Amino acid sequence: MQPQHSVALDRAISADRFTTYLRAGGGDRERARALYVWDRDVASAVLADIAIVEVAVRNALDGALTEMHGARWYTRDIGFDDRSRHKLAVAWRDLPRSRRTPGRVVAQLMFGFWVDLLDSGGTVGREPQQWSVSYEDLWRGGLARAFPGGRTEAAASGGRFTRTWTHDKLRTTQALRNRAAHHEPLVNGVPLPGRAQSRQPRISVRDGLDAYLLVLRMIDRDLADWVTQESRVQAELRRRP
Repeated sequence: MQPQHSVALDRAISADRFTTYLRAGGGDRERARALYVWDRDVASAVLADIAIVEVAVRNALDGALTEMHGARWYTRDIGFDDRSRHKLAVAWRDLPRSRRTPGRVVAQLMFGFWVDLLDSGGTVGREPQQWSVSYEDLWRGGLARAFPGGRTEAAASGGRFTRTWTHDKLRTTQALRNRAAHHEPLVNGVPLPGRAQSRQPRISVRDGLDAYLLVLRMIDRDLADWVTQESRVQAELRRRP
């Protein structure tokens, strides 16, 4: 990097943000800049993979919901909590009336909507008429069929194919995806929401890679093989400054 470019990059990065890379680089400013650029390249490679993962998860869960409740499942009361209903309403509102087809409604829903469908569920209504909603019912009712390779992959990793186990893999994928998409540092790993006090508050990028490739194998092994072959993440991780 030419001297004027180094100065320009230093100006562009906030002091707080650069400190993260300076610490990771042992106080060496040149290495800190190299780590910043490397971080950018890792994030780019991760997002290229997760672009496929998001589509695969979305379409797999939509397929399961369609099998359970028809293509316009989003117009029926199928047991969503208020959080999911709100996200669905926003997606519906943001589509012009003429474009509210099943395919476009599904595509409008963010990744978080689909990940949330595998958590425990929240509540619906307002007190005094407020009730708990169990997403375990959705899982047992058919959402599990979105992951035909789930039992095989869970057994291979020493786990058990359950809603909570699957949700953990998707939340790990989501945490890495959000970290990369929001230009947050990856150099020291990825913090996991709700685990600040746990024994593993952070995961490495490699852990995230393993999680989203496992999710893909649960859905379609051939797709997972293709993404693995095309992925640049491993190569980027190996060239860390």
